Amino acid sequence: MKLFAWIVRIVVFVLLFVLALRNTAEASLQLFFNAVWHAPLILILFAAFVLGAVAALASVAPNLMRQRMEAARLRRALAEAAAQAGASSAAAVPPASAIPRDGKPVPYNVVGPKV
Repeated sequence: MKLFAWIVRIVVFVLLFVLALRNTAEASLQLFFNAVWHAPLILILFAAFVLGAVAALASVAPNLMRQRMEAARLRRALAEAAAQAGASSAAAVPPASAIPRDGKPVPYNVVGPKV
């Protein structure tokens, strides 16, 4: 599977490289306020790709940060609950009948004869 992934990566790289070599002609991009950018066509395409990627990341960032903050809050709540459960279980000593001879505690939902 790794070999297939590397073959696909190499093929995509070669195709993009050939595309870049074929589109080196000068192109002009008409911007706002009568500004014109003269550059190779592949450079203009690359700039458009980068701007699109930045815009996509900017649109995803608020939800991602909100989810990270919620996950951190839930982790803290879980740690606090585990600490409280550990403190309360340490204070409660199980009865002698709940500890079998081998020292392992008996689960509460086991049906069958006592050991």
